[in-house]
Amino acid sequence: MNMNEQIYESIKSDVLDLLVDMLRKLDYDVFINRLEGLFDEHFNVSKIDLFLYQDNEFHRASSCRGADKSPIDRVVEISAPYAYTGILMNVDDPYEFADDTLMIRNSNREPIAIVLVKTTEQWDTFAVSEYVKEFQLLLGKVIETLKDSRALKLQSKNYHHLLEAIKQFNSTLETPVIYEQLVKTVLSDFSSLSVSVELILSQEEPDPSGPYRLFDYSKELSSTADAFLTGELTIGSDAINNKKILNAPVKGKQGTYGILQITAPSDYVFSTTQKDFVRSISESAGYAVENSSLYTQSYRLIRDLQLVNEVSKKLTGRLRREEMVGYINEKLIKTFEHEEIAFVSIHDGKRVLAKETSRYFYTPNGNRYLDFAENCIKKEQDAIYIPDLNGRKIDGFAPYRSLIITPMLVEDDFVGYSLLVHTEKYKFSFDDFKLAKAIVSHSSLALSNLALREKLQELADKDQLTGLFARGYLDSHMSDSFHNGEGGAFFLLDIDDFKQVNDRYGHAVGDLVLKQTARILQTNITDKDIAGRWGGEEFAVYLPGATLEEGKHLANQLLRELPQHTDPSITVSMGVSVWAPSTAQETYQQLFQTTDEALYSAKSGGKNRIVVSESVLAE
Repeated sequence: MNMNEQIYESIKSDVLDLLVDMLRKLDYDVFINRLEGLFDEHFNVSKIDLFLYQDNEFHRASSCRGADKSPIDRVVEISAPYAYTGILMNVDDPYEFADDTLMIRNSNREPIAIVLVKTTEQWDTFAVSEYVKEFQLLLGKVIETLKDSRALKLQSKNYHHLLEAIKQFNSTLETPVIYEQLVKTVLSDFSSLSVSVELILSQEEPDPSGPYRLFDYSKELSSTADAFLTGELTIGSDAINNKKILNAPVKGKQGTYGILQITAPSDYVFSTTQKDFVRSISESAGYAVENSSLYTQSYRLIRDLQLVNEVSKKLTGRLRREEMVGYINEKLIKTFEHEEIAFVSIHDGKRVLAKETSRYFYTPNGNRYLDFAENCIKKEQDAIYIPDLNGRKIDGFAPYRSLIITPMLVEDDFVGYSLLVHTEKYKFSFDDFKLAKAIVSHSSLALSNLALREKLQELADKDQLTGLFARGYLDSHMSDSFHNGEGGAFFLLDIDDFKQVNDRYGHAVGDLVLKQTARILQTNITDKDIAGRWGGEEFAVYLPGATLEEGKHLANQLLRELPQHTDPSITVSMGVSVWAPSTAQETYQQLFQTTDEALYSAKSGGKNRIVVSESVLAE
């Protein structure tokens, strides 16, 4: 890993930690101060200024100039080069300290923010590296998340103020209750038995009971349609039934949610007082319905954000791959109201179902859905939301109508997916889809990071030339096994006269001999055994639990095979120690020492031979 990559990975971790902290507080001053600290820590940049882009203008978020702080809503004029090219031009005070800019954009190339930077050598080096774009994208996502979260909390706060103004309906946040109270209140005002009240809703409510029906433009009276389209109270006539109709829109600021329709005899006269009352109560109900909807959405968004943050925090911990997958499966099961759920891993092109998968997907009919899901993923290359499967074919079998399919990627490789299904169409909302996609996306990122850590650990544990374990890994493993009282055999092998091989054939051939030797060692040991490169032309083998006879048998086998399967042919000298748990009073360092002494005896005694250490012997 080069220096710029190290810097990026380090600042990436710090920025994500900062994001988690800020989502709890949403304090921009703290965010800017800590962001300045990150620039100072990682790039030795002592001065930055951040401007956020909103409403087609850049707003100064903060300043690095000590007490010179500007509120977030103060507009600061920045010339076009900043906004569009990202190249710093000559500017006057108070930004004359800056000699570089970092333009932050989203995935659609739309501006999000600008960072003015007082450059340093570290910054200049990083700014021309390939990781600066990753850094820009990372900052963009963080700033967008903070802005969205802040806007969400402001929206929720404004909503509660609105509830206080509409005291008539503030006792409930359930729209069926609001509608019921609306009809009940209007009926009580019209005491005449000849007057009826009906509520025509523009969207289906979860509780269809009561005097409600859905708006049908093709079948409504013209006065009813006009009231819905214009948002104004109208009075019309129903000639067929000889009735007079008053239509009052149940509307909020964002739209009309229904029509309160009052039907009276054709000669009935609606008074101004009655019309004003109906108009006021309908609009109040509309605001209440709108606020109820906004509250529900806000609550859901906050809950979803908290869930995503919880998942993200959990997945950044030191979890094993199986623990990560199990945790995500558990969250999906608890979060969504599904009837059946599948968790599928793809290994070597074959489908493997996780233990949390519903039994249905082990049946032929369930397999049809899995085939369908995988074909959709191959075609769309993304998560898929199907609110109503009607009209789509699943090999002639489709009892489940609502589907969410979320693929899982590790380092851009498709490794699996989750599938949620329900027989009720539109059971899963688009918000459900976005949340499921966010959860699985976080798990994909966590699994990618885990795969990267595993690769890095493998690089640290393995010798790059031979592919055998490095001495540090073998040393650590032997230490643990020895202190746990596990017996076994330990070999040290040294290629005889290896210097002559290098001198005669060259170092390239010498490296080839080392690889051949490593391959022979790996071929002759089991999965539980460990072979490592001890250093130079020396190798080590540890056989957990091996007896004296088993150890001597393998040592003699290696002594025979190595000359036969190496080119040029080589021999080895070998020191062997075999011990039982009851002899573990020696330290593993002493074991290494006695084995090395046995190897020296083999070398000095004529080479191409085995010497078994007498210091520690199996009983």
